[in-house]
Amino acid sequence: MLSKSAAVRSATASGRASASSIRSLSVLSGTSSSSPRQGLRGDARDHLQLQQTRTLLGFVHAIDKRVYRWAKKMMPPISKTEKIALGCGTIGFDREIFGGSPSLQNLVDTYKPKLSPDEQSFLDNQVSTLCSLINDHDLSMTKDFTPEAWDYMRDEKFFGMKIPKEWGGLGFSTAAVSAVLQKLSTHSMDANATVAVPNSLGPGELLARYGTPEQKSYFLPRLADGTLIPCFGLTGPHSGSDATSLIGSDCIVEMRDGELGVRASFKKRYITLAPVAGVVGLGLNLSDPNGLLNGVGE
Repeated sequence: MLSKSAAVRSATASGRASASSIRSLSVLSGTSSSSPRQGLRGDARDHLQLQQTRTLLGFVHAIDKRVYRWAKKMMPPISKTEKIALGCGTIGFDREIFGGSPSLQNLVDTYKPKLSPDEQSFLDNQVSTLCSLINDHDLSMTKDFTPEAWDYMRDEKFFGMKIPKEWGGLGFSTAAVSAVLQKLSTHSMDANATVAVPNSLGPGELLARYGTPEQKSYFLPRLADGTLIPCFGLTGPHSGSDATSLIGSDCIVEMRDGELGVRASFKKRYITLAPVAGVVGLGLNLSDPNGLLNGVGE
């Protein structure tokens, strides 16, 4: 049997234990009106918050590093050709776009494209005439242009806008080609794509810049007058239209009977203008395992 003072001490201790249990349950359930931080002084509370922030940031940083290492293993390594391509060219308005704060006024002040008289005349006359020859509804039903439209595009050198004049082309600027495509797209997207491919993806400009004299004299005049319509085979069944990941499109340098050439193995699909093309450009991975190029042309 407890004495009166002992009973009081026991009841007090029991009360403190019960109150402590209630506070613990309240904190766990999130229903407590008070927080353990409220019992801390300002400096101690700030220190606790700083520790928690550092812990959280460290946890996030660790996750980021693991995700980066995982993604790095999944991505193919950058080839020598890609490194050269990344180092070419200049930085323009695209830098502002990726920086997140593009200035339209700066774009207007910096770039002032102007068409030459010949380019403006072509846009006002030949392009307008071609639009009048195309009925977009009929085109979508027949899946082809009329012979008259095809002949007009060939005769007026719509397929040779980027080919220099000395090779029979129009020698237009990129701004002029863009203006022509923009106007065509307002009337027919099929006409836009048909004219766009020979003046962008087609090998005409590549031949004009890097072709041999024999290649230029044979191909460029025929590409300019539409005798040969070019197309470009890039898209593969396993790599899509990614020019940096041409899975299954391989090209190996070989020597046969004293003549240097290449052996190609590829599968392509979704090639615009393929049914009417006379020249096909191909996106391939070139390799020279035997060093036959002697470091030239890589």
